[in-house]
Amino acid sequence: MTTASFGSISSGTMRSEDLLDTFADELESFLSDDETNKEEAVYRELIAEARNVPYTDDGDCEDVERAIETVEELFNALDEFAPPYGYFGAHPGDGACYGFWLPDDFPDHNFDGLRVDDTSEVPADYVGEILHVNDHGNITLYAKDEGSEELREIWSLV
Repeated sequence: MTTASFGSISSGTMRSEDLLDTFADELESFLSDDETNKEEAVYRELIAEARNVPYTDDGDCEDVERAIETVEELFNALDEFAPPYGYFGAHPGDGACYGFWLPDDFPDHNFDGLRVDDTSEVPADYVGEILHVNDHGNITLYAKDEGSEELREIWSLV
């Protein structure tokens, strides 16, 4: 499954009318071309719903409740594509900035893997997730698979 990158996808608005297309476009970007995928079919229906919310000639939503409900459904769907340990939602410091974020308490409360200051500290026989935090505070999440000597980068934040 494709996952999102950390960062903003929408800012400066909390209006459902403004968020529908942006959220639908973002969700669509994660879908494959496989029309037979049942899970993706549900997402495609949601995207179609978002694009079919009726508007007046002035650009106002004719069915505000429907728009709000669809935005909430898109919100939940997008959260399914958040990077590991991340979430989709409003930025903690700006309620009108939506995107994919790492919780403020990460990694203190929800990471059980190996934490290292340098990747040379990873034991040769270690298998699992590795969180590398360098001296500048940049963090990278790696995975090391059984039988592999290589670290596979999952994501990084600078």
